[in-house]
Amino acid sequence: MNALTHLHTLVTVMGLFRIGIGLAPFLAAGPLSRVLGFPAAQDSPTARLMARFFGVRDVGLGVLAFHALRHPETAVFIFLFNACMDAGDLVSTAIPLVGRQGIDRGAALSAVCALTGGLGWITVWALVR
Repeated sequence: MNALTHLHTLVTVMGLFRIGIGLAPFLAAGPLSRVLGFPAAQDSPTARLMARFFGVRDVGLGVLAFHALRHPETAVFIFLFNACMDAGDLVSTAIPLVGRQGIDRGAALSAVCALTGGLGWITVWALVR
């Protein structure tokens, strides 16, 4: 396999993973919340609605990654845009951690996901720029 094929495979996996994260609040909100360690008492219709808003965004970002594969001239922007979204998520997870809001485990695991995703998007961005 050549480098371009590896990059295409990596972006495909990352795009599918991002879409999977986006679909999770629609398909398995309760189990996902428990796996991440959020308190069961905070699993409410309001929290699920906000998670679905977030999920729609992730599905869209995953679709954009696939667009970048078919339109390489957009890849630099789309991969950096995905990384910026993960950076925003990382900052968002810091707020409940710093404020000691009682969701440390969920926020910390979410921060790990955001950091991992962000580093992945920065990597593919660096490879195509």
